[in-house]
Amino acid sequence: MIRAVLREYVPASWFHPRGIKKVLRRLTPRLPDVSGKLFLTFTLARETCGGDPEAAFEHARAKLRRVFYRLRQGVEWEGKRYEIDAPYCVKIEFHRDGWAHFHVIFLTNRFLPGELLNSLWGLGRCNVQRISSRDFLYLLKYVCKGFELPEWILRRGRLRVFQSSHGFLKEKAEAKEPEAVEAEGSDRPAHRRREAGNIGERLERWEKLGLLESGGEGVRRFCCVPLRENFRTMLVQMVLHLAVEDRYLGEERVLITCGEDLLEWTAA
Repeated sequence: MIRAVLREYVPASWFHPRGIKKVLRRLTPRLPDVSGKLFLTFTLARETCGGDPEAAFEHARAKLRRVFYRLRQGVEWEGKRYEIDAPYCVKIEFHRDGWAHFHVIFLTNRFLPGELLNSLWGLGRCNVQRISSRDFLYLLKYVCKGFELPEWILRRGRLRVFQSSHGFLKEKAEAKEPEAVEAEGSDRPAHRRREAGNIGERLERWEKLGLLESGGEGVRRFCCVPLRENFRTMLVQMVLHLAVEDRYLGEERVLITCGEDLLEWTAA
């Protein structure tokens, strides 16, 4: 008898409301202690950057690189020299209207005047603060709060939400994480695979995928299964029927015992 468990497919993706948790589970063990480190926020002024949030985003990324270069070289400001040459990370967050702002953490305790940073940036307001590791984890939880992604982001093929310079993240562990296999439903690590289409198309495709898990405790196998509708929509429609047959396992997991059980989900 076939015995497998079907559940919603959740990709490891910054742009998926549940998939972002998978990304963070992989990333968190490699994060440094940022308590008291230099925390910068760069915003974009609409009146300064024009009316196109995508064009403003591209311009801002290039400008941010120039700001980092100036800080590495050292900048004279009001009779003092300020130099920031430390490992850093950049986390991007989007407002619901599509405009981006950038959070930057430098692994340094050095001081940087806010007026100097605003002078270098010139595209909007900048904040200079200190951060805690707890606040850092909260900062990573969101790309766009409410997950109403702007249309121009959905049209893009790729967009790097989190970037770090050499030396910011801890070295990877030797052992491969099981979650990296599960995320793609195959035996290939997720970071080696590239899915076709733009971000919006991938999100739509993921909605109609289920993850079929089989095997015992020693060896588990995962397989992506195309569904005829959104998994959660179908589960709501079928949950009573599944419960009567003792096939609803709770936590949005469904027991599959034969081919007919699976056809309920896959047949058009």
